[in-house]
Amino acid sequence: MIPHIHSTKAIVTLLIAALAIVISDGTPGLAQAFTDGAPGLAQAREKADETAQPANNEKNRKKIRKEIDEKLKAREPLYPRQAESLAKQYKETAAIVARQGSDPKPLLEAAAYFESQSE
Repeated sequence: MIPHIHSTKAIVTLLIAALAIVISDGTPGLAQAFTDGAPGLAQAREKADETAQPANNEKNRKKIRKEIDEKLKAREPLYPRQAESLAKQYKETAAIVARQGSDPKPLLEAAAYFESQSE
């Protein structure tokens, strides 16, 4: 049992020595990435910010939303009936909101949108 302990200590000592040599070698590696503040990570973040910036643009959002809507409409054969039903529900809700004294304009706009989609 004692020889196993000595061999384990020797292996651990050799691993520590190897790590010390690699770290002090000066070649770009794990240690340098930590000491330099990971410049590759900073560049990756910059690229991610650049690609995310156009997605934040309102014009691109509307374009993407419109494309998605058209794809969904093409796949769903019952979409016109669903849009007609939604328009009817929005009109009914707008009437209730108007009776309670609030502004039904957003609901009526939604109803008009779905009526146009049902055609």
